[in-house]
Amino acid sequence: MVLEFVYQGGEHFLKQIQSIAGAHREEIAIWWEGERFFLEFESQEFAKALEKELFNSIYFERVQGASKPQGEPFEAKLPSNVALCPRCIQEMLDPSSRRFYYPFTMCNACGSQASFLVRYPFRRSNTLLSVIKPCAACEAEGNENPYRKDFALISCTRCNIPVRLSDKRGKLLWANESEEYEKIFALAAEAIEEGKSVSIKTSRGYKRFFKEFQEGAKALILRPSDEFLLLGLEKRALFSIERPLVYLSQSDGRVIEAAAVWDGMTLLLGSKLKADTIYFDEKEADLTIDYDLPIRFYEAPRLFINKHHKLLKVQSDQLFPKRVQSQKTALFGEWLEYDGLIDKVECFEEVATDRIYVFKEEPIEHSKVVRLDIAKAFIQKVAKQEGLQSAVGVWFGDEVKFALLQGGAMREIFSFGKVRFEGEKKVAKRFRERFRDRMEAFESEKNFLLKAARLLGVDGDFEAFNLLAHHYGGKGGVSVDCKVSEDGFDWESFYSSIMSFVLAEAKEELIAYSIFESLGEFLSSQAVEVQRKMKAQGVVLAGKYICNSPFFSRFSRNVRDVKYPKGFWVDEVVEV
Repeated sequence: MVLEFVYQGGEHFLKQIQSIAGAHREEIAIWWEGERFFLEFESQEFAKALEKELFNSIYFERVQGASKPQGEPFEAKLPSNVALCPRCIQEMLDPSSRRFYYPFTMCNACGSQASFLVRYPFRRSNTLLSVIKPCAACEAEGNENPYRKDFALISCTRCNIPVRLSDKRGKLLWANESEEYEKIFALAAEAIEEGKSVSIKTSRGYKRFFKEFQEGAKALILRPSDEFLLLGLEKRALFSIERPLVYLSQSDGRVIEAAAVWDGMTLLLGSKLKADTIYFDEKEADLTIDYDLPIRFYEAPRLFINKHHKLLKVQSDQLFPKRVQSQKTALFGEWLEYDGLIDKVECFEEVATDRIYVFKEEPIEHSKVVRLDIAKAFIQKVAKQEGLQSAVGVWFGDEVKFALLQGGAMREIFSFGKVRFEGEKKVAKRFRERFRDRMEAFESEKNFLLKAARLLGVDGDFEAFNLLAHHYGGKGGVSVDCKVSEDGFDWESFYSSIMSFVLAEAKEELIAYSIFESLGEFLSSQAVEVQRKMKAQGVVLAGKYICNSPFFSRFSRNVRDVKYPKGFWVDEVVEV
């Protein structure tokens, strides 16, 4: 029997299949083809085991019967970068287990393995655990347990990573045994219940956890409750093996970014707390749980959900490491595509290539540096994924531009251009008189979208502006002027329109919602018109700012079958 899985994530999903096959002594073969893979097996018992044990993943779309593909089978070997599987969680909460309250419990298919990698290839000698010799029990388990067979990061409380709890005065409590690990998490939970805060070194960085909501905080969901109004897709995503950050509505009307427990540290802390939800940020705390290994932090997948659409926002670090089909070498800031793999630059000890592709002014020395446009690269990638020979591309990032893909060639056909705002209209002068601080922030801001945010008094980044728009609970916004002038986009009318709504004392969340909705209406209308005139097969949408509900809802309403990045962020990093 051969099954085809449409799946666009990392190798953890495939590694779980390999582990299940080992446990059931099933001979399998896997063929990987980028956005899908094929699985060959024989027994119905194995099929039932897959149905019972296989992860819920945000990257999995569907499975169907298929024919056996050509080529050589594939073995998944990359380090996983996900939450913990039920099997490992059970061990951590079992008093009879040698991993009772041990936060570094993992198996071949789960856990924050990539955080412990020093360099490729992924084997123990190339990880931070190379200095820790496995105990006899772990040695035996690495030979016998199909879920930890040859696992590079196997350890337990007998061959452990020590953890310490400290306060601001430097008072320490060390953990080297199960009882001590449990005590540390019990003390941390007790402190949180008393109103104190605890900073913990997690796989996603140092996070400060506390009981009551504070402005700017995110929610850590310890267990399902009625506190959040969860749709089906949101619930499945929230408790998937990837544990993404998603926007959720609380029962009191607040919209907040939230994640479920994502590693051993957050899981064990939550097990000692009575609350269903606590909060976190990255500020200084009263207590700290830490350890000496200099792990590499990977931030959470930041998932944008709009009806049945799922998109990954920028800085969704835990998508990586990710295998790609291309053998090119490309640099995206701290990320490198090399030898069919994308991961953080420092994971690659040596890079030998005849040319390297870059998208920004990277500080790099090489005889053959090829500079590419990130917008065009994304549009071409999505068009290729979707099988489009011709497409209108809309890029809604730090720049706004339209491109046309035809006959394998890509050309830019329109750009918003640089912001031009003279501020000579009466509305601008009145705005300056009433909101001098906002006007000064507006004039000093370079980003076109954040300039609009400054007019509303938002001094944060895109996510702060995005969150403000999410707080509007109405069915539709007001119309913000979006039109084309002789020199490109009419910035004067756009910003003046926003100023007029502020002066009229419209609610900031309504104006924020309306800005995104109006831009979605304008860009989609332009895209449909170009598609009709050029007879293009489809419309591709990409760029970091597309992950906004009023914008995406309006755009996808007008462009019925809009295509967008899948298996990659919507901006910054893409397979070349």
